[in-house]
Amino acid sequence: MNIHIHTFGCRLNQYESEKIAYELQNMGANITELKNADAIAVNTCTVTGESDKKLEHYIEKLGDISNKKVFLIGCYVSKKEEETKSILNNNNIIAITNDQKEEASQIIFDTMSLAYNKEAKTPIFFPQEQSRAYLKIQDGCEVFCTYCIVARVRGKHRSVEPSRIYEAIKMASEYNYKEIVLTGLNLGSYNYNNEIKFTKIVQNILEEASKYGIRIRLSSVEPIHFEDELINLFKNDDVLCSHAHIPLQSGSNKILKLMNRRYTREYYLSVIEKLYKANSNIAISSDVMVGFPNEDKKDFDDTYEVCEKSKYIKMHIFRYSNRENTPSAKMDGQIGYRTKLKRAKILNQLNNKMREEYYKNAVGRDVNIVIESILDDNYYIGTSSEYMKCKFKTDSTLNKKDIFKSKAISFENDLMIC
Repeated sequence: MNIHIHTFGCRLNQYESEKIAYELQNMGANITELKNADAIAVNTCTVTGESDKKLEHYIEKLGDISNKKVFLIGCYVSKKEEETKSILNNNNIIAITNDQKEEASQIIFDTMSLAYNKEAKTPIFFPQEQSRAYLKIQDGCEVFCTYCIVARVRGKHRSVEPSRIYEAIKMASEYNYKEIVLTGLNLGSYNYNNEIKFTKIVQNILEEASKYGIRIRLSSVEPIHFEDELINLFKNDDVLCSHAHIPLQSGSNKILKLMNRRYTREYYLSVIEKLYKANSNIAISSDVMVGFPNEDKKDFDDTYEVCEKSKYIKMHIFRYSNRENTPSAKMDGQIGYRTKLKRAKILNQLNNKMREEYYKNAVGRDVNIVIESILDDNYYIGTSSEYMKCKFKTDSTLNKKDIFKSKAISFENDLMIC
């Protein structure tokens, strides 16, 4: 079987697509270009209305699929049936929901009536295309922010057994990875059997990773999970990367309450302050939303102020969009498109300014860079512990995944030159 895999959406989706591809190959499939495919697997996203449109457009562009099977996997097809029936009205399109995602490769083979080894185990770790390996240790969310459909389609909290995580770290070292990015839908809610919670599993992972010379990076962690014990772990930047991604969404207490975000601007800023005290070189990134219902000028100004005080290295800026069957879609005070666009532009200007300031302040520091690209003339590009994109030259022969220690010299063309 020749199968093409296409992924929409977040890093978690990209990780899961690579895992499905690895399983399919082990079962005997060939991962191929679209034009050569007997089947197509599409890992879907439904985080915004625009995500749905992109998927629908992709299906339209496929044209005649009478001789192919198209497997739609994940979030889009996990919505209510009436929301997806327009795209699933073709017998050659098969839905694999998030509840079935762990068995996606088996479902694909069964549907194509192909034999495979039914005893094959799902790997906890597998080689990935990128130089920094991703490891999912948690899935699901039970917070239900009023604007978010993802919690409604991803299901309840699930945490990976600690022994399997430690096994994955050992396997990553055997594939020569030097950085692992811990990921999950709501990573900080990790709670295995009500015995090992997030801070404890991070402590254990750092101890395990240090045995193999691997550093650990946390992907997005909600502010409510930054207890003091976790913050103190950032003092050890040899093993835990000096970077924290902490979603803000809004800096207005009024809007945070309407969003059901469970923290205040004051609490958020206290977390930021503690992190900078624990590690003065730490880089902090964030997700920020503009144009949530009832967001007036003062609310937006509050958001701008919190962003400015947080001194982010990077902001992901989103314009609010209604999602069906979410509480915020039914709220009064919906914000116009032009206002959202204007506010996003203002934050983007701040984003560029803060990014440049962080990079320029880092000049003169020693940086440890995971190599991601090898260029001509002994030039390399990679990512530092602080999440800076760096370019350097050396006479040493290096490989992707290696860590190279250098000194930051200057910030040019969106890169730290070392």
